[in-house]
Amino acid sequence: MSIPASTAPSAPASDADGPVTVIVNRRVKPGTEKWFEEWLHGITAEVSTVPGYLGVNVIRPPNAATGDYVLIFRFDTYAHLRAWEESPIRAEWLARAEQFTIGKLHMRRVTGLEYWFDAPGQVKPPARHKMVLVTVLGIYPLLILLVPTLRSLLHGLPELIAALVSALILVGLMTYAVMPLLTRLLSSWLFPKPPER
Repeated sequence: MSIPASTAPSAPASDADGPVTVIVNRRVKPGTEKWFEEWLHGITAEVSTVPGYLGVNVIRPPNAATGDYVLIFRFDTYAHLRAWEESPIRAEWLARAEQFTIGKLHMRRVTGLEYWFDAPGQVKPPARHKMVLVTVLGIYPLLILLVPTLRSLLHGLPELIAALVSALILVGLMTYAVMPLLTRLLSSWLFPKPPER
């Protein structure tokens, strides 16, 4: 589900010990969607058994003939990801996928805050200070407005359970609502165009 190591960018040394998210785009040959789905099920089952695997999300295109499958999978460390990428089992699965896919494989690794700043057409993530500022801008209103409400709604639950539910709601809102909105609104600042020569 990943790509050959020769085409994958190296992870920065500072991020080598943290979780790594890999985003892969695959275009499927028309008429082979059924076989690709079987392949996807097989490699997902395979990768789920390797050390460090944290999970995978599959975003299917509305029209497989004109859109890409997007595979988002996570490992706890870059070392575990690299071990999977260099394994012979993975190489075998990648070879099988060639008969179902067309075009170039697009892949990107993101670490830390970069996962919240995934914008179409952007290869390089924003500067770290910008990611920090936008993340604070997103989470501050939630802390001010939502936390008191959640505290009232969850009153009576054990403290640890209430904290877990609050964290799930806050992270879910940040991931699926707040950060995508802020990334779109501030895209010109986050992803400035290089000066024309």
